Amino acid sequence: MMAASPLANGFDPTMVSPGVGAFWVLLILAVVIILIARSFTVHMRRIQARAAEQAEADRHAEDGRASEDEAQQAGPTDDAPPAQPPRERGPS
Repeated sequence: MMAASPLANGFDPTMVSPGVGAFWVLLILAVVIILIARSFTVHMRRIQARAAEQAEADRHAEDGRASEDEAQQAGPTDDAPPAQPPRERGPS
């Protein structure tokens, strides 16, 4: 036989609920998880946007270098002003 419970005579141990305290803890935990997930999403979008901007800048820089290389290989054009000799410095 089971020993009598010292808490109460009509107490049924199978009818116990976690209570209001556990509800508030779980509610706060759920809100914190939602806020962290939202923050994570915002940060990941920023990282992806910066990576895309950097890739675009790298692509433009590479295109610019290729254009400069082609221009140097092609030589001077008629539209380009003549190269000026370096200026001589006077006595210091």
